[in-house]
Amino acid sequence: MEASMSFSELVQARRSVRDYDLSQPVTDADLKAIFDEVILSPSAFNLQQWAFVVVREAEQKKRLRAAAMDQAQVENCGAAIVVCARLDAHVDAPTVFAQAPEPMRERMIGMTAQMYGGNAQFARDEAIRGASLASMTLMYAAKARGLDTGAMIGFNPQAVAEVIGLTDNYLPAMLIVMGHGKAPAAPRGYRKPVSEVVRLERLDGAGLA
Repeated sequence: MEASMSFSELVQARRSVRDYDLSQPVTDADLKAIFDEVILSPSAFNLQQWAFVVVREAEQKKRLRAAAMDQAQVENCGAAIVVCARLDAHVDAPTVFAQAPEPMRERMIGMTAQMYGGNAQFARDEAIRGASLASMTLMYAAKARGLDTGAMIGFNPQAVAEVIGLTDNYLPAMLIVMGHGKAPAAPRGYRKPVSEVVRLERLDGAGLA
């Protein structure tokens, strides 16, 4: 585990890493500590539209690599994590709102059923949004414990789903490789300046100086 870092230091230290030291495993204890924090990620209506499949066995990583455009880091990492977006997370609303007082409980259950159950595209978009928020938490939580990561979108969703046994109510939103990076992080790539990406009041408004 790395020495305690401030959040600002953590953000600046994180890099996308592709080369890992396989002699240092990603342990169950590592994963438990990381995911204890990942599950605190925010989600609309607290529906928590995510699930995670951790792949560490050599043969399974090899199969996952084939589904991910043969990218070597999928096989040559400590753990490859498929972040899955759940399309029907709204069916858990009765559990999510079990402790809510009436009539709020029934109102929230009805609202989520209407918003998500009646609009498949919205449910899909929301599932990917939720899974993406959890993905960023995962990468920061890993870095805080001395583990490097790399987020990947280069994969065949159907092939990945088959490798890890996803049911139709899930889709793979992201693939994150994790492990102990072999070398110091490369210099950070180009970043657009804040003044270009942050606009005040309107998209055509002044940039934040």
